[in-house]
Amino acid sequence: MELQTQTAFVSNAIPTSISSCHRAPAQQTRPALKKDDRWSDFDEVLNLLHYDGEISDDDNNSLYWRRRVKAGQSVLRMGQPYEGLYVVRFGALKTVMTQADGTENVLAFPMKGNLVGFDGICKAKYLTDVIALTDCDLIKLPETALFSPGQQGGSDLERVAYWAISREMANEQAGASASRSVKSEVRVARFLRIQSDRFAAMGYSPRRFTLPMTRRDIGSHLNVTLESVSRAFSAMNDLGIISINRRDIEILSFDALQRFENQGRLSS
Repeated sequence: MELQTQTAFVSNAIPTSISSCHRAPAQQTRPALKKDDRWSDFDEVLNLLHYDGEISDDDNNSLYWRRRVKAGQSVLRMGQPYEGLYVVRFGALKTVMTQADGTENVLAFPMKGNLVGFDGICKAKYLTDVIALTDCDLIKLPETALFSPGQQGGSDLERVAYWAISREMANEQAGASASRSVKSEVRVARFLRIQSDRFAAMGYSPRRFTLPMTRRDIGSHLNVTLESVSRAFSAMNDLGIISINRRDIEILSFDALQRFENQGRLSS
């Protein structure tokens, strides 16, 4: 099965000129790799991450393997040995940590341009499950191409990875603030505003979008009950702030959404 077959050949960044690498004769006879539906180049990685820092030309000829997963499949499993990072090319996922008592906590909802798997670096194993909410395409940044010892100054890929990890940590902290000591409806309103901003950053409408996650997942992420999420959606719908049809959201007034969030925060 393609998703489970990760040979040394496909699990590493491959220079476009195969003949320049010291490989076994069988692999040296392969034609030069080209960007296609299985591989992404370094420029695509930079564009997806919205990286705007300085780079050299060291990694410009590297190609990175794409991994496709179906909705409901696991990308990474808690306890799995660390093998690298993934950039989300399209689709939506959820990051879940399971406690000792079996309780599951949804930590984040990675989407296009997000980086996943960085929690596996410190202990050489992944600390969370990453599960696809929709069909997804991800670009693998293999461990062998990252954080290489003895490489003075680090590669472009390493600098980009450091930058992206810092951004993801900042985003997770911002998400965590949405569930701190405020009323449940405020948490849900803030969550909708954050999702709107994320869709806008991906080039989609900030006003009309479809939530890829369930209300139960939203509740787990915000540390509120499923019923509280449903009540908050209904309240905002009744007030004319949003129009909701299952997972389809239309924000009718951003000003009203902000006032709803502020008023709930002040009264909490």
